[in-house]
Amino acid sequence: MKMITRLLALLMALMLCLPALAETTAEDVLATVNGTPVTRAEYEEYLNSMKEYYTTYGYDVNDATFVALLRQLAMKTAIEYKLMDQKIVEMNLAMTEEEKAAAAQTAKADWEAVINEGLTYYGITETSTEDERAAKLLQVLAELESMGYTEETYIEETVTYANYDKLYAEIIKTAEVTDEEVKAHFDSLVAADEVSYKGNAAAYEEVQYMNQMYAMYGMSDYVTDLYYVPEGYRGMSHILLSVEETVLTAYSDLQAKYEEQQSALEEGTEVTDTLVTAEEVEAARLAVIASVQTTIDEINAKLAAGESFASLIPQYSTDPGMTDAATIAEGYAVHMDSIMWDPAFRDASFTVDNVGDVTAPVVGSYGVHILQYVRDIPAGAVELTAELTETLRAELLSAERSTVYNSTLEAWMAEAEIVYSAEAQAFMSEESAEAAEETTEETAEETTEEAAEAAE
Repeated sequence: MKMITRLLALLMALMLCLPALAETTAEDVLATVNGTPVTRAEYEEYLNSMKEYYTTYGYDVNDATFVALLRQLAMKTAIEYKLMDQKIVEMNLAMTEEEKAAAAQTAKADWEAVINEGLTYYGITETSTEDERAAKLLQVLAELESMGYTEETYIEETVTYANYDKLYAEIIKTAEVTDEEVKAHFDSLVAADEVSYKGNAAAYEEVQYMNQMYAMYGMSDYVTDLYYVPEGYRGMSHILLSVEETVLTAYSDLQAKYEEQQSALEEGTEVTDTLVTAEEVEAARLAVIASVQTTIDEINAKLAAGESFASLIPQYSTDPGMTDAATIAEGYAVHMDSIMWDPAFRDASFTVDNVGDVTAPVVGSYGVHILQYVRDIPAGAVELTAELTETLRAELLSAERSTVYNSTLEAWMAEAEIVYSAEAQAFMSEESAEAAEETTEETAEETTEEAAEAAE
């Protein structure tokens, strides 16, 4: 079930860390960490959880090589958490009763959110009857329980995991990022974008277009920030005049047919239809202009009388994108090589030479445009605003915290007395373990991003 799969992806980090306890015998001890046993039950719980997790994202967990990597990672994870349990006691970080109560309260709210999402997935709304709601609630609870999740176990495990959060907070509290590091990071991002987009407005706008699509569909994790502006952009405000559809369609169809025929003739292909002439296309274009000539004359008269172009946009323009003062003042960013604009709009943007100039009326796909050249857009690095500075600082700080945490954990592992059983030693060679860690870390990073996007 898709809804449950998405929830599992979000809960997985928690569930991986909390294997069930069982009676322990000597044969069931696969390793000891400073004398504390790591049991077969603990190891297998991690291993099975990992297999389920990666299966969710289409990985072949029956592949021998991949299973070997998961075995190594499951063993390593079990050892790490055993060591963290010891450090929690050693550093006097065990949760107080008040902290446990707060964690339980948060877990209960999270569980209720999971249930509500499940009910919504199955079509339960405010207008649903109590019987309908009760039936679907049982279905959601049954499906979660079939995978080992109940409210009681979820809250219990969340409280336990909250202690690891407390340990993490203690470890990373020394991580910091300086203003100089933020600036250096920004400069590196600008330099990388300059390599990609200098003299390449099409590639620059390709990214902008995809960002718009991602934003539209709630896929913000995929948005690519841009830190460099190619040279040659200018800001263009405009008035868009609506045209009767039949008149505009007659022109656009005729123009399209003319271009198609001309292309065929250039390629040496026979044209069987009656040839459309350039004169016919021009007559159709003039008909579009004539249909709104009265409004064009009004606009020109007001401009001649001293009214500003910007003041006329709200009065006459039908473009919903140009309604706020900032957009009107700054205009749309247009380049000679732009791919995001109607070619008629783009080309008209470069028929004037000076800031403040107004173009002649031009027929585009959506009507008749009258444009004003409002500014030159500076090329080069975007402005390092206070907001961008803090965004970059947060990114760097997150990375620094991960580095501090991982290095601390590695140091603890190096200091710990870890003794493997013969069985565990067989699949935990140093070379294989390193490969396992590298491969599964890359995979985990990819699937975590996918899970976050799916949840949105």
